[in-house]
Amino acid sequence: MKPGETLHGQYDVIRKLGRGEYSMVWLAKSKSSGTYSALKVLKAEVTDSSLLHESEYLHRVLTADPLHPGFLHNLHLLDQFHIYGPNGKHLCLVTELLGEDLGQYAYRFPGRRIPVAIIKSIVRQVILAMIYLHDKCNIIHTDIKNTNILLTSPALAVSESTSTTTRDSSHPNPESGEMFSNATVKLIDLGVSCWADRVEEHFTELIQSPERRAPEVAVGAGWGKPADIWSLGCLVYELTIGEFLFDHEIDPISVPYLHATLLGPHPPSLKFGKYCDVFFKDDGSMKYTLTERVDLADVIRSRLPEDLDTEGLIHFLELMLRMDPAERASLQSLMKHPWLASGSY
Repeated sequence: MKPGETLHGQYDVIRKLGRGEYSMVWLAKSKSSGTYSALKVLKAEVTDSSLLHESEYLHRVLTADPLHPGFLHNLHLLDQFHIYGPNGKHLCLVTELLGEDLGQYAYRFPGRRIPVAIIKSIVRQVILAMIYLHDKCNIIHTDIKNTNILLTSPALAVSESTSTTTRDSSHPNPESGEMFSNATVKLIDLGVSCWADRVEEHFTELIQSPERRAPEVAVGAGWGKPADIWSLGCLVYELTIGEFLFDHEIDPISVPYLHATLLGPHPPSLKFGKYCDVFFKDDGSMKYTLTERVDLADVIRSRLPEDLDTEGLIHFLELMLRMDPAERASLQSLMKHPWLASGSY
């Protein structure tokens, strides 16, 4: 596929927007309406796979409860069809066109630090999106991160006229806050999601990238909706602190040790996971000596200015970043947390 082609007799391909492990995303323009959209073309080997169900998830999002406030904050499917190429049949998913992701948006600010009031607005919208997925759609996202959260605004949307321009990230944009005040955050990419009542059928046990991997996932103890809560905690940390909670180049085998170093011992429920023999001795202690314990609260205090509500943020993060998935806060309670409720755009 290349720019200039027309797919399904309707969509003119303009340029490539990005690519994932199982797909390529293109900017397309409708011949009939003249509107732009994002066209996701799945690889032939996964188009008819019984392991990936993105089309089903998107249809569930579209129909579950359009009046729910979280509906607005999830990506909407506009059309779907198949094309045929040298490698076989490809499923094409047409969705609304959005703006830049949070990773790109952070570069608009000095030190990649998005103002706290904007962060709170972002997080509130992400929580609404997650509530909709969990409670209305019965879907676990499994890959909540900054690059899967996009902003939509006339000032941020990708267009044909700006397709060859790039922003100098070394010069923050002073209008970013005003620009965001008219934008909506949407959670995207259900490509590796999972039905909450069919986790055992998911194509992989090791969801999430290693630096955002929940403790129960890392030790093979089974996972569910609380894994998304852990990802949300990692996201909030990244947005407020401006860096990963754990090194993004972390060796997956080191993840449980770093969890214990920062957050304390694994609960008994996680010491009988599939990979328990890799990490734990018979008495439940970890096989290898840990570095000196570092407290999450102290890490946060050392990285934030004193004039911010640091203690409120610490409490908010600790509710999500709990080793025991059963003890993590619900999305509904997080939505009412004082730190999140104060200050907004």
